[in-house]
Amino acid sequence: MAKRNYSQVAQQIVVLVGGKDNISQATHCMTRLRLTLKDSSLAKDDEIKKLDPVIGINKVGSQYQIIIGPAVSDVYDAVLPYLNKGAASGAIDDPATAEIDNKKVDKNFKYYVNLVFDYLSGSLVPLIPILLAASICKTIAVVSGPQMFHWVSKSSDFFTLFTFVGDAGFYFFPLFIAWSAAKKLKTSIPISLFLGAILLHPTLMKLAASKNPNFSVYGIPTTAMNYSSTVIPMLLTVWILSYVYKLVNKYCPNVLKVFLVPVGTLLIMLPIMLCLLAPLGGYLGKWLAEGIVWLDKVAGPLAEAILAGIFGLLVLTGMHVALLSIAIANFPILGYDALVMPAGILGAWASFGVMLACLVKFKTAKNKELTAGYAVTWLFGGVGEPFLYGLGLPYKTPLFASIIGGAIGGLVAGFMKLKMYVPTSANGIYGLGGFVGGPNSNYIALAVSIAVCVIAGFVTMMFMSLSEEPVHEK
Repeated sequence: MAKRNYSQVAQQIVVLVGGKDNISQATHCMTRLRLTLKDSSLAKDDEIKKLDPVIGINKVGSQYQIIIGPAVSDVYDAVLPYLNKGAASGAIDDPATAEIDNKKVDKNFKYYVNLVFDYLSGSLVPLIPILLAASICKTIAVVSGPQMFHWVSKSSDFFTLFTFVGDAGFYFFPLFIAWSAAKKLKTSIPISLFLGAILLHPTLMKLAASKNPNFSVYGIPTTAMNYSSTVIPMLLTVWILSYVYKLVNKYCPNVLKVFLVPVGTLLIMLPIMLCLLAPLGGYLGKWLAEGIVWLDKVAGPLAEAILAGIFGLLVLTGMHVALLSIAIANFPILGYDALVMPAGILGAWASFGVMLACLVKFKTAKNKELTAGYAVTWLFGGVGEPFLYGLGLPYKTPLFASIIGGAIGGLVAGFMKLKMYVPTSANGIYGLGGFVGGPNSNYIALAVSIAVCVIAGFVTMMFMSLSEEPVHEK
């Protein structure tokens, strides 16, 4: 089958979001074309939604997200020729222009919340391929090793290879975040990577593991911590770095910039990072993990039920990225996640049950084909947005049914203490790999919870009405 040419739709997208001069940055994740717009009001939402293969749109701060689905990388490649040079790297913004544009924005509480979500999303979404690949490698090691099927011994090269490759994806997460966050904030990527490497240096790790982890930076006391696999310390560091680097670059004489900007920035950032930001991020991660444990103890299964039920709504708003960052931060501290990631996967399995019911209830061949496509895309492609934007929002009742089904399945999972032991952002059948490595009782809890989600979603949808035409909002 010939590969589709997306050149025409790409050109239309650029025109409909206000032209290439309105786009300061373009990137994409697994399903969404993400455009950072200087003036979001110029985008013509209704006309963009009508384009094929657009499924829907979402706005997070200045980021204009066009939900495409599995073809997003092809659409992204087709869009690039119609953008200003440097848009793919986010390097075309003029500071003066950006300042003028910011004055147009009402900087209320919502504005700053959107900025936080935009930063989290822009920093974490590009790292999803690393999470996916690393989690699959860890899954292969666990499944083939003595923890499950005993195909290979723990001392075999095969087991060793996939174990350390999988671990590398999570151990060096601060480095990956250094790159993606620096790219998002348009600050120095080399200095960001250098700071990330400092947090992972064996000397600091050795200090953190010693009986006396205290040391000083320029005489300022601090405590060494293990920052491997962490998220928050580097997010805070790169955020402050973006201001420090800009100030040093601004006031440094031109003749000394090549030397003084990187060295000066580094010397300023060392005490800020090692004495304040990194420890603060470490403690925040610890407190968040303890907060999740506390919530699980206080609310118990109800917490899992609520989160599994509303997870699809969080995806629609982009808020799930912030929750996933909390979950990722939990793993090096707790060794598992018993709430956020399991809830996301269970909510998606409930949606799968809803899709199966829609296949039964729809009468027209077109609707059946579209629904079957959504189901296959989720099950084998791990992409849930086509369901949310193709069925959930337009027809309404499938979205309600998935909420109910996810809540019921989440409640069961909460009672059975379901845990995820391998952090992963994968969905569909690939998300199951995140649950390997635990006790056999966890596999039973997983099987029962998924079965309940699918059945609950299916049965709930069968009792709900389903029109052959989308329900348009008045």
